[in-house]
Amino acid sequence: MNYQQILSYIYGLQRFGIKLGLENITSLLDYIGNPHLKFKSIHIAGTNGKGSVVAMLESILREAGYRTGLFTSPHLVDFRERVRICGKKIEKRFILSFVENIKSEIEKNNYTFFEVNTALAFSYFAEKEVDIAVVETGLGGRLDSTNVINPEIAIITRISFDHTQQLGITLSEIAWEKGGIIKKGVPTLVMEQNQSVLDVLKSRCSEKGSEFISTGNICKWKIRESSLSGSVFSLSSGSKEFKDLKINLSGKHQVENAVVSVCGCEQLKRLGWNITDNAIKEGLEKTNWRGRLEIIKNKPLVIIDVAHNPEGISVLVNSLSELVSDKNFIFVFGVMEGKDFPKMLEILSGYADSIVLTQSLHHKGLDVSFLEKEMRKRKTACTVVPKIEDAYRYALEKAGTKGAVCVTGSHFVVGELLENLENRRRNLR
Repeated sequence: MNYQQILSYIYGLQRFGIKLGLENITSLLDYIGNPHLKFKSIHIAGTNGKGSVVAMLESILREAGYRTGLFTSPHLVDFRERVRICGKKIEKRFILSFVENIKSEIEKNNYTFFEVNTALAFSYFAEKEVDIAVVETGLGGRLDSTNVINPEIAIITRISFDHTQQLGITLSEIAWEKGGIIKKGVPTLVMEQNQSVLDVLKSRCSEKGSEFISTGNICKWKIRESSLSGSVFSLSSGSKEFKDLKINLSGKHQVENAVVSVCGCEQLKRLGWNITDNAIKEGLEKTNWRGRLEIIKNKPLVIIDVAHNPEGISVLVNSLSELVSDKNFIFVFGVMEGKDFPKMLEILSGYADSIVLTQSLHHKGLDVSFLEKEMRKRKTACTVVPKIEDAYRYALEKAGTKGAVCVTGSHFVVGELLENLENRRRNLR
């Protein structure tokens, strides 16, 4: 099999769906020699922001001189984005040999897409002898495939409503599941947020014998400058003070993610990791994480954002109204099945000039007819253009040179657009 055939085979494992639980991943890792026991790690869970925190922490640790691993999901354009070492994507030949070596085991046990991804990442990190891997959960925490590692610290970002069928219908239930990554003797750092969430996580820490650390209790921060190109902020924690920390990711929420990342580094330093203030400063500034309030065109202004649940959409709208108050936005919007799209459309309708409804080619992409039916209840103008590339082109024409377009609703919608644009550029060369 060649690389493309192996990739098709891996994607084909999505037919086994999502199986929450650690029995499968434990047996698969045991079969390949338990690579997850051969490297140190940081484990990150949360509803929103965890990908950005993973990216910031990895960048800081790399700047500090460590050989870093990064495991995140989903990807935007290239499957290999999910697994990286020192910022470089996993080698195709490693994916090829790894899958060929365990193919019979996969078929015997019906291992899922994410279980194989997790084992692939852990095997790569062990093979390449990383000093530390920054690992993002896939779904939830307690029963997520990544929850076999014994990390240096656990970090929990903002928790809100998403995946309610699997994780629960209240914030407390979701927090309890996410808090499943909390482990005995491992400090747990939690982003300042809803008190009911903090109470659940604090209780989980107490039960497990983990030190509970809330960013709200250990640091203060202030945004000094904010624009679409990023933010500058100051942060103080105990006797430690950082002035003029810069990030190139825009929005207040990204400053909150940066604060968690800095506090995480301070906790790692307590455990003996050598991370200088300059590494923190440079690592934050060098963090590049695509699809987060990212400008991909200036005339008209085009922003892509992977917001995929009501809180994410709310944060997106608030950020745009604060940072681009002089523009009327046309949104290109598509979602996955199982998402609270009525709430997401309600939030967008209160801000958008108009909405172009579209649909991802992903097998779980929600049929655009459901979005159209929902929009009939609302006064905001909408147009249905099923193909993402066509929807984007339509929005550009409607915006003219003075308007603005925002493509959002899903990693897969944003990813498909980026892939289409890259293919078009490649064909023009």
